[in-house]
Amino acid sequence: MSAVGSMRHRLVHETPVETPDGQGGVTRAFLAVDALWGALDTRAAPGEIADRPGAVLTHIVTVRAPATVRPGDRLRLGARRFLVEAVSDPEGRGRRLACDCREETP
Repeated sequence: MSAVGSMRHRLVHETPVETPDGQGGVTRAFLAVDALWGALDTRAAPGEIADRPGAVLTHIVTVRAPATVRPGDRLRLGARRFLVEAVSDPEGRGRRLACDCREETP
């Protein structure tokens, strides 16, 4: 998906923020950083969720660069949440970023 017209989804880019919980651990929340236009390419991969076989829904989300999306960040589309696992520049020209994402279920 390289056509600019295919970037029709308005995504909220969120980054994790950790705060101490007072017991030696941390509480992780996500803070909205900016909004991006992106294209979604849905894929399903076999995997396990809580020790039961099934399909893990994965996506390649393409956004315009320069975006500050990094692995560990999250993209949100309405109630859907996509955890960014890897980011690459498929064309090598610095115009678009391809984010390998896993959809999180609430």
